[in-house]
Amino acid sequence: MTRAAAISTYRVDKEIGRGGMAVVYAGWHEQLERGVALKILAEHLAGDASFRARFLREARIASRLHHPNLVRTFDITEIDGRPCIVMELISGGTLAGKSLSHEQAAALAQGVAYAHEQGVVHRDLKPANLLRAADGTVKIADFGIARAVEETMLTQIGTVLGTLRYLAPEQAEGRTAGPEADVYSFGVVLDELLDAKTAADRALIARCQAQQPGNRPTASEVAATLAGTVPVDEAAVTQLREPPTRVLARRSIRSCRPLVLAVATVAAIVVAVIAVAVAVTGSNGPPQVRPVPPAASTAQQARNLAAWLNHYSR
Repeated sequence: MTRAAAISTYRVDKEIGRGGMAVVYAGWHEQLERGVALKILAEHLAGDASFRARFLREARIASRLHHPNLVRTFDITEIDGRPCIVMELISGGTLAGKSLSHEQAAALAQGVAYAHEQGVVHRDLKPANLLRAADGTVKIADFGIARAVEETMLTQIGTVLGTLRYLAPEQAEGRTAGPEADVYSFGVVLDELLDAKTAADRALIARCQAQQPGNRPTASEVAATLAGTVPVDEAAVTQLREPPTRVLARRSIRSCRPLVLAVATVAAIVVAVIAVAVAVTGSNGPPQVRPVPPAASTAQQARNLAAWLNHYSR
């Protein structure tokens, strides 16, 4: 493919990636004057009807996904008689050999969770399919072997797709790969790329790579854990540091705070009244205690009572 190659709206520039079934070029949208990525079916596969169908199915699946951490699909066209998918151009390269912060990892997990909600399984999550944009945003690319969960697989039974290191056991055995397979693959990615792994991170990674699909967390759970929004709040952590009796007392006071405050207020008034009575009756001559002045509101009544107590307790 040369720089001069073009079709109507799109200009094809340099090659930026190559896979088993397609070549990706940096391109240019002539009318909109913006960069795009052009994923063109490999020449040796263009004549194979099943591969063309699979390639176009990829485009239809990808076009349904709209998430900030998934590479966008804009259009489907043809170049030199071969199907071409027009996608968002990401200039920062792949994450192969790079690292991920917890925030970036959580964002990617959210993208995976969103795809699963749309009924789409990627089936080939690996660093080479994770891209970093110029602004630092990380995105999932290459739904070349993705499929809608409800649709029939186009590959033969037992055919293994994806990179072996990142494949879930069920994929490696040629069995049906559901959303749990993506979670397994993402767990391998986390193990390889996640920065500053904590004990909680390692526990999460181990859960993601459980041999049985049913024992793995969902992508949404992975995202929540990485983002620190799992339903284990600070109270649970505090409980580990405080004696049980102190925790129970603190919780009881918090749950009964209105009642506690009311009882404390009444007790204070009673103590003050007793103190006034003692002071008055202990002095020479008959007691001279005036009633608390009336008030139009509860707040004013409280202030009057405070002033009354202060006066007669001196």
